[in-house]
Amino acid sequence: MAYTNCALTTGFDLDCRDAVGGVKSVRFGSLEDYVAMGAAVSAGAITSFSSAAQEFYKYDQLKETSSLTETINGNSQNGTLFFTPEVVVVLSKLDVTKRNEIKLLAQQRLVAIVETNDGNYWVAGYENGLELNAGTSATGTAFGDLSGYSLTFSGMEAEQMLSITSTLVDSVTDTTQA
Repeated sequence: MAYTNCALTTGFDLDCRDAVGGVKSVRFGSLEDYVAMGAAVSAGAITSFSSAAQEFYKYDQLKETSSLTETINGNSQNGTLFFTPEVVVVLSKLDVTKRNEIKLLAQQRLVAIVETNDGNYWVAGYENGLELNAGTSATGTAFGDLSGYSLTFSGMEAEQMLSITSTLVDSVTDTTQA
């Protein structure tokens, strides 16, 4: 049986050892606003917006606390394949402004633009949205513990995350921060 519609197209050499892990920042916007912006997608990357508006809000991240994970899920018996993106965000210090914004995040279907520590940007939740499905607000125990919030946003998508350029990210980012 030949699978001509999904034939392999390339192989990969070992990359240089110059990659770094982790998340530098996450931008959130509502799925509704993202859809209204009319993203053009080509070969796994967003190439433009038909009506870019500053609808995404930036959440800077503490080093070595936050992550972006995309899990590939397949079922051989049913012939299905889907992807589950998960974005973990950590916000230090418990305060009312963050508490109120987290409540708004929890009530929305969101799209996340994740800036990695190696300077790449990835868009997760662009078809079905991400939802805040887990999280904690904690004071910690010891002086060195996190006093703040840990939030987990997850979703399900038919396709993998999309790449986006920093120029496009800047064009859709609202610079308002508390």
